[in-house]
Amino acid sequence: MVTQMKANPRTFGKQKSSSQLLKFLSYALLVLIVIFLYYVIGSSLHSSVDSDSQTLVSWVEMNSTTPNSKTKTFISQLRDSVNFLPGIDLSSSSSSSSDESETWVFFNQKGEAIENNDNSARKTFFSKLRDSVNFLPRIDLSSSISSSSLPASRQQDKGKHELKALITKLQNSVTFLPLKDLRFKKTAMEGHTWFMSSLNDTYEENEAEYLYFPSENSNGRLLCIKATTRVDGMNNSYALAWPESLPKSAKLLKGFSFISSTYYDYVNLWHGLSAFAPFVGWSMKHGCVKPTRWLFFVHGSPQNTTGSWLQKVMQGNFGDISIESFQEAGDVPYCFEKALVMRHDLGHMGLNRKHEVYQQIRCNARSFCGIKPEGKGRDFNENGVPNIRLTLLMRKGSRSFKDPQAVIEIFRKECAKVEGCILEVSQSEDLSFCDQVKVLTYTDILASTHGAQMTNMIFMDQNSTVMECFPKGWLEFAGIGQYAHHWLAAQSGMKHPDAYWETLDKIECPRPKVASSCFNFYKNGQVGHNETFFAEWIRSVLKDVKYNKEKQDANNFAVCTCQ
Repeated sequence: MVTQMKANPRTFGKQKSSSQLLKFLSYALLVLIVIFLYYVIGSSLHSSVDSDSQTLVSWVEMNSTTPNSKTKTFISQLRDSVNFLPGIDLSSSSSSSSDESETWVFFNQKGEAIENNDNSARKTFFSKLRDSVNFLPRIDLSSSISSSSLPASRQQDKGKHELKALITKLQNSVTFLPLKDLRFKKTAMEGHTWFMSSLNDTYEENEAEYLYFPSENSNGRLLCIKATTRVDGMNNSYALAWPESLPKSAKLLKGFSFISSTYYDYVNLWHGLSAFAPFVGWSMKHGCVKPTRWLFFVHGSPQNTTGSWLQKVMQGNFGDISIESFQEAGDVPYCFEKALVMRHDLGHMGLNRKHEVYQQIRCNARSFCGIKPEGKGRDFNENGVPNIRLTLLMRKGSRSFKDPQAVIEIFRKECAKVEGCILEVSQSEDLSFCDQVKVLTYTDILASTHGAQMTNMIFMDQNSTVMECFPKGWLEFAGIGQYAHHWLAAQSGMKHPDAYWETLDKIECPRPKVASSCFNFYKNGQVGHNETFFAEWIRSVLKDVKYNKEKQDANNFAVCTCQ
């Protein structure tokens, strides 16, 4: 007889629960094994890299004669050149954070789900996630082996080989960028400028901003320049490199290099002076240092020379210094042991500082030309009346007086009415540089038409007066450029109280609605005169100067800070 057993429902339920528990424990064990392997492998990988790095550093310490050896410096520099990227791209997080209706789910320590709409929670989450990112060096040092496992000779040979490899990697890491960056064309001399646009200037109160190499800002690196063309600065380039690992085939220029960049040129007296003056200010502040060479760039292209007038001013302040011409053929980097770069002209220099700088330029120009004006302040006539020296500085060609003799006669008549007034008429084209310095040194009032010759005003004593005359059309179409000598007068400590603009009765230019076209039409015209206006103008200026001369300090003359 077969006995049929009836299953007990309670027993079957217990068996089923045991099976599920066993299955859950199996999954849990598997997860623990995966986590264990992850940490073991990760720890081994990190310890391997750390061990390799430490092996190389240990070799350095064993083979270096001093703790600050070049080898250790190479490795430090090489490590500094490593670039890092995040292992996890969190760039999409910004888009999700903008959706305030989105619900984020977090889990507490018990594994319980928690819904949270709070933005601060999301920020905390991403902050922790970013902090958890690990970085590994791009340079693989895993080939290093323990120095203790090799004989001393083998250790030394291997060390030299590794050092040479490190230097090569450091040399290859130098990146050259375009010297002229067209992205900043509209602000060529502002902010970063389009010259060496990736570099940040050093700012000091009341001084022109500058770049100095090597410095803390450059991380001890030197400036290197490739000037392969004089036509397009986009094809020239610059880079920074450590002195122990300059680019291959680089030419190291010893000494101190002064490097100037301007949007304009170095032939025009006003533009050239504006680019030169900040170097004088920097030198005055740093112990009257002088350069070993000059480098001049316009739109990123090197210039072989400057105008003769600027060259004399440079010689008066720094001596006979050569201009680097980049004669080496081919793609040769020129690296500079020390370099000072000015790319903003006077930039943020304060007004009082500008007065000091131009006083220095004035003093050194006089000394260069053998002029000693110490007695000028005691310039009296036989009646004990202070002399007023009025100079009418003429020019030929464009922007000259239409009737120079008539203008000279007006000045002569008005000067004769004031005791102590002495008129001198000079033709600027006939004067050498030192002649110009001498004439302006002994000038209290400079009268001239607008032009480069007026830049010589800087050789007058401070508080001297300038009278400037313009052709017709300038007031209406010249724009801010017509105030260049107003600015120079203020910067150098002169008075430029007024100017004469010839009246434009009617517009005669072919394209009257185009200001630039009209300016080119009138730009180089000659200057007419209004006799009545000129006579009253001269009388007013002479009256003011006479009053100031009577109260002037007898020892008011330029004193050189640096000679």
